[in-house]
Amino acid sequence: MLGKLIKNDMKAAARGVSNVYLAAFIAMAAMGICLFADLGVGKIIASILLVLVSFATIIVTIIATVGEFRGSMFGDRGYLTNTLPVKGPTMLFSKLLTSFCWIIISYLLVFFCFWLDYYYWMGETSDSFATMLAEMLPSIGAPNIGVLLRALVFIAIKGVFLIIVFIAEIYFAMTLAHVRPFSALGGFGAVIYFFAVFGLVIFLSSRAEHLFTTAVLINEDLSMSFTASSEAVDAIRFSGGASVTLTQVYVEIIAAVLLFIGTGELIDRKINIK
Repeated sequence: MLGKLIKNDMKAAARGVSNVYLAAFIAMAAMGICLFADLGVGKIIASILLVLVSFATIIVTIIATVGEFRGSMFGDRGYLTNTLPVKGPTMLFSKLLTSFCWIIISYLLVFFCFWLDYYYWMGETSDSFATMLAEMLPSIGAPNIGVLLRALVFIAIKGVFLIIVFIAEIYFAMTLAHVRPFSALGGFGAVIYFFAVFGLVIFLSSRAEHLFTTAVLINEDLSMSFTASSEAVDAIRFSGGASVTLTQVYVEIIAAVLLFIGTGELIDRKINIK
């Protein structure tokens, strides 16, 4: 039954995002042509718009998947969805997995656009410019290009977890807004509950980072290591390397599990579909 749920949720989400992806690919194709054609300043504008369009795709994907959750659980289709012979956590897992898959697709699209821009500009710029850039970054206290690129990969992976937790918070707030007596505030209540949960998770994450530090360290020679020492995190920045903290990810994962359990229980026992 779970397989059928995932299949149907993927199809439903595809209908919501297909037009967006089609428009994005058309726009990227047009900008790609401008990028590799001899259009002067148009190439610079195209390279910037290429990345902006890919980021917009992530935002629209999140909006579409959240809208699909609301429509299928609490909208006109809510009565049918909640009469299915499956538990609330199973339905919730299917929808979270669907959101995760579409977000990964949009993430890959962003990476592809960054790679396209990077490949283009490295081919366009002269060796002297690349050399100047490599010398300039350490002089202003920034890591070299190799370290920055590797750090960006870890930051992007960290971002995936943060977005998934963000969606879990939205799902929980929407579900809570359909539970008595919290449903008295209607749609406005969902907004209040979301910001309350979002603020609580951010507060706990910041407190956890003050209590203990865990991070991945990227050295100037691109070797990597993990540390639980705040002194090591500070030291790596003075030696030409970079660090990406992981404490927030741990807190966010725990929060996501708790929100999943809570939302599943509310769907099973408490929701009131109007």
